[in-house]
Amino acid sequence: MGISQTAIEAPRIAAANEPHLACVLLLDTSGSMSGAPIASLNQAINMFKEKTALDPMAMKRVDVAIIAFDDEARVAQEFTPISQMAPITLETGGLTSMGKGICFAIDKVKERNQFYASMGTPCFKPWIFMITDGAPTDDITLAVQRIRDEETKGGHGKLKFFALGVPGADMEVLKSISKRVLQLSDFDFAGIFNWMSESMVAISVSRVGAEAPMASQLPSNSQVVPSDW
Repeated sequence: MGISQTAIEAPRIAAANEPHLACVLLLDTSGSMSGAPIASLNQAINMFKEKTALDPMAMKRVDVAIIAFDDEARVAQEFTPISQMAPITLETGGLTSMGKGICFAIDKVKERNQFYASMGTPCFKPWIFMITDGAPTDDITLAVQRIRDEETKGGHGKLKFFALGVPGADMEVLKSISKRVLQLSDFDFAGIFNWMSESMVAISVSRVGAEAPMASQLPSNSQVVPSDW
């Protein structure tokens, strides 16, 4: 349940005069993710950082935070420019407090957007990308309502929430939470994080306020559920 990472003091923002994209990785670190699943996830996150930071625009514009949820929800890494992300090793244990995790992630992106506003920094619609291998062990009623509220505000929404279910996940629950649901057939996270990296790069060069593009090619071990989003 703990989190070990190489701590460095990262700047809160790389280029205040550039538009910014806030992305929260909301990660299930319950006991069922122990062993190979969490090892694969840790490796994929670090590869995601390295690849995304190679793009000069994404390096200036993409900020990432990591939130882990098991018995509770906690910050594994505060928002930091993608190029300044420290290597991270998530550890597992406990239950699946998904409702707490979702609410915490929404609070964090709203806080980050307020920070951008205080700096006079324009921002893209933030992402929350949740990965889970189980079903929530807490009440998700408030979390579901908050997602719906934030995704429909102003007619265009204030954030994009994605839910990725890996083997063991309750896909019916995930479909009740979000309209953007993906399913992974195994615990090989490399492809889906490569897709995320390409999407972050594409968004970072788009126009703020426009419908941001996403990478078109999902990895072969993933599928969209349902197939029409």
